[in-house]
Amino acid sequence: MKADLKEIYARNIRLTTEAYDFLEKNEISQSAYQQILSYGSPLITKEILEEILAKEEKIPIQPVMVARPPSFKPEAKEHSPDFRVIDRSDITGKSHCTGKLEDFVEHFRNRFDRVSKILRMRPSDRPIVDTKRLKSNGSAPVRLIAMVTEKRTTKKGNILLTVEDKEGSAKVVLPRESEAFKLAGKILNDDIIAFDGRNAEELFICETVTWPEIPFARELKKAESDFAIVYLSDLHFGSKKFMEKEFARFLNWLNGEGESRLLQSLAGKVKYIIISGDVVDGIGIYPEQERELLVKDIYKQYELFDSAMEQIPDYITVFVLPGNHDAVRRAEPQPALPEDLVKSNVVRVGNPCQVEIEGLRHLLYHGNSLDSVIAGMGELSYEHPEEAMLELLRRRHLSPIYGDNLIVPEAHDYLVIEEEPDIIHMGHVHKNGYMVYRGTLLVNSGTFQERTDYQVRIGHQPTPAIVPVLEAKEGKLSHINFKGEAGEGTS
Repeated sequence: MKADLKEIYARNIRLTTEAYDFLEKNEISQSAYQQILSYGSPLITKEILEEILAKEEKIPIQPVMVARPPSFKPEAKEHSPDFRVIDRSDITGKSHCTGKLEDFVEHFRNRFDRVSKILRMRPSDRPIVDTKRLKSNGSAPVRLIAMVTEKRTTKKGNILLTVEDKEGSAKVVLPRESEAFKLAGKILNDDIIAFDGRNAEELFICETVTWPEIPFARELKKAESDFAIVYLSDLHFGSKKFMEKEFARFLNWLNGEGESRLLQSLAGKVKYIIISGDVVDGIGIYPEQERELLVKDIYKQYELFDSAMEQIPDYITVFVLPGNHDAVRRAEPQPALPEDLVKSNVVRVGNPCQVEIEGLRHLLYHGNSLDSVIAGMGELSYEHPEEAMLELLRRRHLSPIYGDNLIVPEAHDYLVIEEEPDIIHMGHVHKNGYMVYRGTLLVNSGTFQERTDYQVRIGHQPTPAIVPVLEAKEGKLSHINFKGEAGEGTS
């Protein structure tokens, strides 16, 4: 309800400007309104209102774990965990950046060297030259590997790129009649690309372009043992929109509850859970966030998360990495969540990182850069996050557009995708999506947060409480909907 301001003033109660604005903008309960009327002070401040509303807030009831049914005998309990965090992929404990100009230079040189190395391994019948040697090759067909720094359309309708490598810069033209022109819409600033073409005075005329991506199709890799991996992200503990009942159903399913034998059998296979960021809703992440918070203490938000993790069967290994709502530095790469925040028995890793689980190489990333890639490439949308994930894979970099996503210029660029992953898991956009591309499984795991006011304003429809589960031996990905009773089914 909206507070009756006339009634408040009729009671000879006065409001500060901040308190008045607060009551104008916010709905309050009937009991909170009655407390304002009976507070006993002739002047009500915003701080008094927050004190009243804090007493009204209810801390989320912790999901009650049912006793494990006697008939539930999980296969995964008899299976020893086998995994390793690939150390060179994780920034945790290794940050040495001071923010000086030299750090940026070294960072971009590292990125260019490693991505261009991937491109140099691509078969080509043309010699690779740098910008400094373009003119010396005359008009002979060559391959130029360079980073895009500017892109614009000429008066004649061609695409003109400014590109750089370690030796200098060049102007690259994509003529309207060329194959390269057809792919121009996919070219982003800071892309590192191989350009095939010929030099013509002050311009390089490009015929085709090649991204580093995954060059050849291969079979989807499967594990030898019969176990399952659950993929989660964007839980947002502490938010008023956190889906408490649905998450309780998920926890109960892990513990064997449910009438469906199919779902119970799948639950018994779960050996690993990966949570790709935004464990909690955080504090001060966006303007007026406090209006959507149920818990306004960051430590208590993580206590709720820890309490939930303690209800997961102890034979299941849980990996947790941070996201942009979590209490670590906002800029990427992000170190693992500290022990004083996450105290439950989970494997804390950085964002991004790589984890090998029983032979399956996972690339884990929260997915902040999906926003900039979707915005920068008109054909992409939030409805299909797996397509934006694919564009990152093609570029072999998790945040290709510098400046749109906060980056710490570490000497080693942890966002380069050097090895070809078997599975890529992201979140961030609150939308489920998946695809298999040339043998790599791309999974976005959605959320456990209801649709927010911001998402309503921009027309985004999330897919909450739908959990992807991979049966590793079969390579089968199922989606379980926990908006119903203990999981409505799989797809």
